[in-house]
Amino acid sequence: MRYSPFAQSALPLLFAAGLAFVLQHFLGSLAWAGLLAVITWPLHERLVRRGWPRPLSAVFLVLLLVAAFAGPGFLLLNALSTELAGVRSLLAHLNETGVPVPAWLADLPMVAEPALKWWNEHLAQPGGIGLLMRSIVGDMMPHLTGAARTWGSIILANALYLFLALLTLFMLYVHGPAAVRLVDRAGERLLPAHYPMLRRVFPLSVRGTALGLCSVAILEGVVLGIAYGIAGAPAPALLGTITGYLALVPGGAPLSFTVVSLLLLGQGHSGAALGLFSWGAIELFMVDKFIRPKLIGQRVNLPFLAVLFGLLGGVSTLGVIGLFVGPFMMAILFGWLRAARQDNTTDHTSHLLTDQQLS
Repeated sequence: MRYSPFAQSALPLLFAAGLAFVLQHFLGSLAWAGLLAVITWPLHERLVRRGWPRPLSAVFLVLLLVAAFAGPGFLLLNALSTELAGVRSLLAHLNETGVPVPAWLADLPMVAEPALKWWNEHLAQPGGIGLLMRSIVGDMMPHLTGAARTWGSIILANALYLFLALLTLFMLYVHGPAAVRLVDRAGERLLPAHYPMLRRVFPLSVRGTALGLCSVAILEGVVLGIAYGIAGAPAPALLGTITGYLALVPGGAPLSFTVVSLLLLGQGHSGAALGLFSWGAIELFMVDKFIRPKLIGQRVNLPFLAVLFGLLGGVSTLGVIGLFVGPFMMAILFGWLRAARQDNTTDHTSHLLTDQQLS
């Protein structure tokens, strides 16, 4: 039984759509595993050429990626545990002695009398802080239970997705050449005219985006870490490291320097807080609008605006993974445009040669 050309091309597409529907909840894990494999593949091949077995290189790179992303989390938890120990001791001391009424509370307009009464009943009495906290926790317990149940399921689901991504990445490292051959055969069969360009542009685009993201993250971590130290923020090196890792995520760097600015404002350093926030906003504008697109675009020969709109459009549509999809689609678009222009130039040249030969 022979199928028509339309059926022969439509059946693989329908199968791919059905497979994507079945695996829709795990496409993110597969996509991240593929992106990380493409980004780190040159390092994996270098280790293999030096005599490392593929499974050993795969284990090493997976553990290296886990340590690179989990390390700052452990540093932050360690710092927070130290700070929380100090907060607990301070609250225990205030609970034993009571918190005296501040002088400025009596100067508040309209609410001074009820505020003074509430403070004397709940905070000024020894043991009042403990009673107040137990009352608040008791009132919020039903909401906390529901939130814990919801967040628990979300955390377990994301842990499963992360495990599947790492497992897929390990298998790609081990069986990468065979997987590449299968993809090449499918691409050459389904897209014979366009697959060579896709095969060339995809790794360049992904690695260029990764280079831009990592370079900018390191730059923002160093620059803002120095700014934290100048502004007088506590533990500027740790905060700079956390900012660098958060800068890998869209919105992470502005969140970081905004929180540090609010911390300085709460400590009474309004000038330092305003200066830090202003410098962070200026630095973020320069990095996101000029430096990052330049670093990404030079790998795939893309103009500045194409990279900028690819990044912004990809993030707004697909989230973090859109940082890679947007520039890749722009690279494909400009590859097609350049190929069309080259074909037009070739046709024009051939017509000129033909006219000259006829004349």
